Amino acid sequence: MVIPSANQQSRRGWLAATIGLGSTILVAGIGCSSATKKKKARGTGPNANRPKGPKTMGNLLVDSYIDDLKKGPADKQISAAQELGNMGASAKQALPALQRLVKDNNAKVRAAAQQAVKAIRK
Repeated sequence: MVIPSANQQSRRGWLAATIGLGSTILVAGIGCSSATKKKKARGTGPNANRPKGPKTMGNLLVDSYIDDLKKGPADKQISAAQELGNMGASAKQALPALQRLVKDNNAKVRAAAQQAVKAIRK
């Protein structure tokens, strides 16, 4: 009894049909090979002209951390800067607010802002 591997099953569309007393017939060539598949061009399909939805959760977090950087007390500014640094490149929109804090009078705020800027620019 010959059973095609999982890779063969997915790539070539093997079909195994059991008939009678356990004999198996394998039929190949169902489906198409990966070389003949057409790729969709970007900007096509049902969602091509769909307006962008609401902000993602990550964007909402970045926005709230930016508010903390601008209006919060020093401890909130430090924790917001640390969290933005942890988010990395996805927090690029916070760079202007962080760069203002790099010149802050509080040394701890300055240090946290500098570390966050470095982490975001990596």
